[in-house]
Amino acid sequence: MVELDAVAVSWDGRTTAQREEDPMQQICLVLPVSSGRGTNARDFMQELEESRKQDYARSEERIGITKEVWYLAPLPAGEVLVAYMETEDFGKALGLFSESRDDFDMWFKRRLADATGVDLNDPPEMTLPELLSSYSATPAPVQ
Repeated sequence: MVELDAVAVSWDGRTTAQREEDPMQQICLVLPVSSGRGTNARDFMQELEESRKQDYARSEERIGITKEVWYLAPLPAGEVLVAYMETEDFGKALGLFSESRDDFDMWFKRRLADATGVDLNDPPEMTLPELLSSYSATPAPVQ
């Protein structure tokens, strides 16, 4: 099991006051796509967006992910999947997802493993990317 609780809390770069104001952790995962599996990654995400959208929403809600965005990025060394997530507790969300045997969750983990070789049933140890800068617009005060 990946021990990300402490990493995720310190990784998000927020002060204690900022955490009290907005308890969401901002998480970024970068997963190399296995050689020749870029089309597989695109097909996986297309199916996720089309026929699996309701199951996806139900899963995310159950594990506490409030926002999740996926990108496929080309790099000189090959393609990578980049996932951006927002949650109150990434370690807890990852644990719930890893342990889940829900049909959709198992499908998602199998498709992700097919594209990247990463098995989220037993996540590898990983270090999350370091947050260096973040901007959010603040709402204008109500007059």
